[in-house]
Amino acid sequence: MRLRILLAAAAVSVLVLGAVGGPAHAATPLPTDLAGTVITWGDESNTESSAAIPVPGDLTGLVRSVAASAVATGAVTVDGQVKVWGDPDAPEVSEAPAGITDATTIVLSTGNGAVLHADGRITAWGSSPQISAIPSDLRAKAIALTGGTGYAVRPDGTLTTWGATPAYSTPAELTDLVDVSVSVDRALALHANGTVTIWGFDDYAGPLSVPDFGGKKVIKVASGTGYSAVVLDDGSLKTWGNMPPGEPPLDGQSAATKVVAISTSATERTAGAVSADGNMYVWGGNNAMTGVFLSGGKSVAAVALGENHAAAIVTAFRALTQPTVTGTPEVGQTLTATPATLSLTPDAPATGQWYAGNDPIAGKTATTLIVDDTLVGKTISYRTTATRGADTVASSSTQTGAVAPVPTVDPVPLPTSTVSVSVSPARAAVGTARAVTATVTTAGTLAPTGTVTFTVGTTTATTPLTAGRATWQLPSLKVGAYRVSATYSGDANTAASTSTVSTLTVTKATSKVTGKAKVTGKTRKVAKKVTLTLTVKSTKGLSAAGTVSVKLTGASKMTVTTSVNAAGKATVTYKNLKRGKYTVKLTYTGNQSMARSTGSLKFKA
Repeated sequence: MRLRILLAAAAVSVLVLGAVGGPAHAATPLPTDLAGTVITWGDESNTESSAAIPVPGDLTGLVRSVAASAVATGAVTVDGQVKVWGDPDAPEVSEAPAGITDATTIVLSTGNGAVLHADGRITAWGSSPQISAIPSDLRAKAIALTGGTGYAVRPDGTLTTWGATPAYSTPAELTDLVDVSVSVDRALALHANGTVTIWGFDDYAGPLSVPDFGGKKVIKVASGTGYSAVVLDDGSLKTWGNMPPGEPPLDGQSAATKVVAISTSATERTAGAVSADGNMYVWGGNNAMTGVFLSGGKSVAAVALGENHAAAIVTAFRALTQPTVTGTPEVGQTLTATPATLSLTPDAPATGQWYAGNDPIAGKTATTLIVDDTLVGKTISYRTTATRGADTVASSSTQTGAVAPVPTVDPVPLPTSTVSVSVSPARAAVGTARAVTATVTTAGTLAPTGTVTFTVGTTTATTPLTAGRATWQLPSLKVGAYRVSATYSGDANTAASTSTVSTLTVTKATSKVTGKAKVTGKTRKVAKKVTLTLTVKSTKGLSAAGTVSVKLTGASKMTVTTSVNAAGKATVTYKNLKRGKYTVKLTYTGNQSMARSTGSLKFKA
């Protein structure tokens, strides 16, 4: 492959670009930080394509998407406007729509063009009579063109076509798609799972089967005339078919060989790729287009190929966010700066400088600034300066308000106080007596007086402070966790204060379930009556109301559940119980205040 420095070529035309889009069929535009300039180059002696190389003077500002056909170049600005230039007699140029303000992506083919709107609608134009007849309900997330046929990936991942009848049949039931790329003899559809479907015909001797990628996923697709190209998830380039000569070894093993963007010429055996380190490679049979971009710290983001000309997006070295300053512009206060973020890594770390009005503050280059008396009445800002190659980017924060002097000193404040709170016991069973105590200390010399307001959960109580302490005997609390705090009212000599929050935990009381058996009326085969008397015991004053599960095992087996009353008493009676030895397992289920417990007893019937 013949190598040359594209930016050194006289045929290169440049346009400032921002928030750029990717190749014409890309489903996802390039991120904003890859914004930059568009360069165009090619065979200026070719009477058809030469008009597509110079960038029109009325195309200014930021551009989001670019595309190239054999005789035209198209662009979409960040405010959604569409511009197409080139051979004035070409339909994709002469019939390009005006007045569009919400376009996001443009695609071109010989004689036709289309744009994708922000809401998924499509506008198309050109020599094909059917190309502009877009179904009213058609919405898309990616589009592509070949001849007079348009291809659209719907938001649900299915594929549809519009315009002229496709030159080759489209497979039925393509689903879960994210992108599509088409040429005169083949189409590649990219699925969300990283697989590819290919279809078309073999007139150009390019096989339509998809190679084995060794389990790697495909993340980008491009179809050329007689050949196909994909980028795998490791950044390597894989191509097959009647490939353009001179393909570089882009194996994804380093930033210089990891591919981030690809493009193919619809009619020429020419292909292009961009590597992660910002280099661009264009190879194939058209010497007016091929070469390698390697120039002075520049970084390419995307490339688009026509028949005899090409365009590339070169990331601009610029500030993505401006510096910011936080803090109060007042004498004695500290201002803090956040430096600008940059689109590319500078040659050396960016430098910072504080300014008072338009004048730099000598020696103040750190990200913090202590405001002193010399700055009173002046506005303050922070500027970041960075250099990459021949480019220098300077950016500035918004200026603060005028620096104020030290504010008038208020009267001497009251001595501060501190409240500490303790609960005893902090964790115990329901029914346990508890007290919460607050201790108030002061930075002053006089003992604090006043009151303390305790808060336990949603309950409050106010208690006088005596010798720096106040105590509240808590009422009975239900089982649960409670937030405990205390607020000191303050007095004429001591400032008020509030304690930190403590936690009081009320647990369930333990229980004990027991039973006794009384057997009466024994015969040779049965005991006519067996009465079990059950007792649940716990903390005095708590209700034991609940249920007890009684599981009987022995000559007869059965399980019953009975209720115990508030005093914890219950009876279970069995009649005509088979003679023999029995074991009874008792399980008390507990209630809101009492914990679960188990017990057992044995008897002989």
